[in-house]
Amino acid sequence: MPFFTCIILSHNKPVHLLEALDSVMAQTFADWEAIVFDSGTLHDQGFFDTVPAMKDPRVRLVRSWETDELRKTRTIASWCFNECFRKDLVRGKFVTYLCDDDRFYPNAFAAFHRHAEDNPGVLAMYGSIDMTVINLRGERHFLKELRAEVPRGSCCLRAPIDGHVDYLQLCHHVDLMRLLPGDEYWPEDRQVIRHADGVFMETIGKLVPIQPVAAKIGENRKVPSSLNDGGDRIDLLEEICHAYAENRRLKEILSPDGQVPVRYRIADHVNAALKRFPRLHEIGRKMVLAGVRHWRRTA
Repeated sequence: MPFFTCIILSHNKPVHLLEALDSVMAQTFADWEAIVFDSGTLHDQGFFDTVPAMKDPRVRLVRSWETDELRKTRTIASWCFNECFRKDLVRGKFVTYLCDDDRFYPNAFAAFHRHAEDNPGVLAMYGSIDMTVINLRGERHFLKELRAEVPRGSCCLRAPIDGHVDYLQLCHHVDLMRLLPGDEYWPEDRQVIRHADGVFMETIGKLVPIQPVAAKIGENRKVPSSLNDGGDRIDLLEEICHAYAENRRLKEILSPDGQVPVRYRIADHVNAALKRFPRLHEIGRKMVLAGVRHWRRTA
């Protein structure tokens, strides 16, 4: 039994998928297996025949049995993850998840393994990640960092998860699935397609605390071909990156002593408060971005 199973979802992003696979192959902790769960788009083209990573015995290629009807009626990423458990494909002790447009840093599995060894009995944990945007020109823009700093989960009256923690941050024990009712672990309802990972982790957090790991373990990348807040919003996401970068630059200029000015501290508190009300926060964010774009046009 390998210590980790990494489930890698693949649809039709050959360049980014190679980078995702390379990030798993580069792990400093070597006791793992990877399940490449391909939608059929690349598999049926023979794409994997020449991929070096596929020669590694730790890597298994699975051609998905999803149908057009399933794609229309289900959150297909959730369905793919669930099928790996329902069909007993997962052999590892702990499970991580990776989509074909994201990547792990080389220390990811080592950091999770160290935390599991130091905390016997841990069932769920999460690490910090970078959120980035890659535009049509291949330019990479830093969006923000999602930090793993506090335990998460309502079972221990700790911080909320949905909208605060990304799927890429999560690592959980395979036995955790036995505590969940039925076999639809990840929600497949398309009503929650934009935050299915948050719903899944909130379900976990009702049962066990999700412990923070003191390491940055990966990069969630939005690329033009990304689904769910990806390709159709690349321009907007790039604007957000520029706005955040400008905000950081102003803080550095106006805070030579390292202290954030009061007005920025107030703004940060207001932003944190609004995040508790997602729709209101989204409206406020769009208004700020519109103001930034107007300021740039007239500056």
